[in-house]
Amino acid sequence: MSIVLGVDIVKGSIHGKIKPRYAVVILDNGNEIEKIVSRSKLFRITRELKPDIVAIDNIYEIFKSKDDLVSFLREIPPKTKLVQVSGRNASLPALSRRFGLKINIRNPTDEARACAYLASFGVGYEVSVFMDKTKITVSRSRSLGKGGWRQKKYGRRVHDAVRRIYREIRDKLDELGLEYTEEVRKGYGGISKGVLLVDMPKQNVPVNSFRSRDVQVRVEAVEKERIEFIPLSRTHLYTIVGIDPGTTTAVAVMDLSGNLVEVKSRKNWSAGEVVEYISSLGKPVVIATDKSVAPDYVLKIKAAFNAVLYTPKEDMSVDKKRELTGRYKPVNDHERDALAAAIDAFNSYKNKLRNVEKRIPAGLDSDRIKAEIIRGTPLKEFLIEESVEEKVEKKPRHEEITREDLERKDKLIRELMEENKILRNKNVELKEEIERLRSKLVTISSEEHEKIRRENYIKTLEGEIRELRRQLRESQRKVRELEERVEMLKRIKTLAFQGWREVKVLRKFTKEEIDRLDREYGIREGDVIYILNSSGGGTAAAESLCQKGIKAVIYESEMSHLAVEAFERRNIPRIHSSEIEILASEDVAIVNARKFDEVYERKVEEMRRRSVEKIEKLLEEYRKRRV
Repeated sequence: MSIVLGVDIVKGSIHGKIKPRYAVVILDNGNEIEKIVSRSKLFRITRELKPDIVAIDNIYEIFKSKDDLVSFLREIPPKTKLVQVSGRNASLPALSRRFGLKINIRNPTDEARACAYLASFGVGYEVSVFMDKTKITVSRSRSLGKGGWRQKKYGRRVHDAVRRIYREIRDKLDELGLEYTEEVRKGYGGISKGVLLVDMPKQNVPVNSFRSRDVQVRVEAVEKERIEFIPLSRTHLYTIVGIDPGTTTAVAVMDLSGNLVEVKSRKNWSAGEVVEYISSLGKPVVIATDKSVAPDYVLKIKAAFNAVLYTPKEDMSVDKKRELTGRYKPVNDHERDALAAAIDAFNSYKNKLRNVEKRIPAGLDSDRIKAEIIRGTPLKEFLIEESVEEKVEKKPRHEEITREDLERKDKLIRELMEENKILRNKNVELKEEIERLRSKLVTISSEEHEKIRRENYIKTLEGEIRELRRQLRESQRKVRELEERVEMLKRIKTLAFQGWREVKVLRKFTKEEIDRLDREYGIREGDVIYILNSSGGGTAAAESLCQKGIKAVIYESEMSHLAVEAFERRNIPRIHSSEIEILASEDVAIVNARKFDEVYERKVEEMRRRSVEKIEKLLEEYRKRRV
């Protein structure tokens, strides 16, 4: 059971001001569902339904650029194929006619339905932007910060966690026997980043992206340098070829609907080069000439493709050639003659080919059936529901069969009969071998099943053991951190009884952090505040602390001049941590009371002296102005 989405743009443009809307036809187990949706809704439907194919006439009706296309293909399920139905040699209406689909080219819903059915028939090109390689990146999930007295320890813990996850993923790839290359960037205490490039498509790699507190793992397919269009199935453009040989050889190629594909002429054009040129445009069914007796050059080309030869009953006159090629503009007489031969050949088969188009059911390649009918295969072989009484009338075939052709066909028949006999004998041998292998398989299947079950159970237990060991290591790490914190708190409590004084710790000099400290611990009048990171604090943050009636500020890094001026105005001393003895944890700090009081008195005296000097300076300036 498969689901196919056909899509066609209704109005708007991804490059214009009007947002595009799309007609969507969903084929689900024989049922059709029609919708008109926005671009975002189209993407959401694709992710929810997880269809096998999303088919569209042109990918640039949906995607602005290659990056936009890549982003979409990363989000949809890996099994979903994006298919562009039309290609260089066939438009959507032409493909619809070829496969028996009737559409109104002015109706986007009809075009979306045609895209869906054609893709389900195997028509179109899969849009490929990813290689069969997967990149796994293991790195830190956050920055280590600017530093601090515990930064090295924190960095060692994070780099150790990155190394541990990286090794687990690498071991898993080794267990599965997957080939990969690796690149590792070392960090303090472990690795800061590790990259594994696996030679396997992303959907076959059993690792998913995730993010934890310290580590992030990103799994992504490796992008190709440019977009590739891979045919869903090998379909040919069947052609009718007219040839005018000579010093200047001309070739005219038409499809089986009578449309001119290409016409070309060249001097000294060899038969091999002509064969190569015709093959590049399609698969010829008919090789035609304007002469009643085909030239040897034309017979060589016909034999190279095993095509049907078409010759007129008599040499074609110039007037008839001009009449047939009147609506075209051939460059020279040689191209006119080749084109006239191709048109005349098409006209001889035109009624039969139109009859084929009317009678074949939708889903069959009408061009392939036309080609077989031109070669002589009855139409009833392609029509399952054809009645027994119905007979196909064969028209006279304008083909001259030479003795050389008959001898070649007789030789081919004998070779095929001999090959058929060999293959029949080989088929009997293979059937006997299959029966022998089946009996052997029955005897070992139960043992093999038990072995596989046991191996799978062991793998499951090993996985559980690895996870439990990882959880144990994480728990031990947390216990060590808590024990270190408890020891620090014990030391602080001990020192509190030996002439040390508690101060309150402000991690960042921001209004939000001040509010948090006040909410959790309370900021009282006369408190001493220890600011770990003073950068970023301005007038507002300083005034907020001053309004609490604090006694002094201890700081680590330099403050902004605005904060310094605010503290100076309020006569609140600022003391650098290097001037006193201080011991700090994350939320708690204590200072040597005696040392702090000495520095505090000195800072207060300095502030008083600066204030007096400032007043004296103002008085001196005032006296000068009076004089």
